[in-house]
Amino acid sequence: MKSILAAVSLATLFLTSSTVGAVICSFLLPAKSENPFAATALSGYYLEAGSDGSAKLVNGQELVAVRYGSNAPLGLWVTPPPTANACPAYKWLNAAAPTGAVGYETLTWDASPITYWNATAGSELSTVVDGKSISKFIACKPIASTDSSYTLFLQTAPADTITGAPSSIDITTCVQTKIVVI
Repeated sequence: MKSILAAVSLATLFLTSSTVGAVICSFLLPAKSENPFAATALSGYYLEAGSDGSAKLVNGQELVAVRYGSNAPLGLWVTPPPTANACPAYKWLNAAAPTGAVGYETLTWDASPITYWNATAGSELSTVVDGKSISKFIACKPIASTDSSYTLFLQTAPADTITGAPSSIDITTCVQTKIVVI
């Protein structure tokens, strides 16, 4: 698997405490570079992880540590808030069709990779669903959004809206986009 990690810092000990107990995380900090996953329909927006584990498009290109390649899992280094009682680690972008969903699959960042992505520089991010290569996404604003981010879904049908969308999504704000690996 191809990795976009140029260097690794010295091992660091990270201690997070909570009312339940303490979590001690020993890890190597991966090097960060500019986010390579840009939305085509929303200029200046990049793929990120939401605090709720959802896939988001956020305004601005931040420094991130990612792992990706051709037909490989796509990983993003995520540091949970101190109250989460969890260690920083790579989270993996996965797609799954929720019950009652038509035309889209939910994207989440999980502890284990399930979905394999084609992510090579200069190409569109894609995966295979039911034997077909899919590279279209739908970005929608959450109803209770306090920022400019969009929740991202994998588009699996020709329509540019999503039927059976979560009630937290404002479907009038949905935009069809692709993600280009820069």
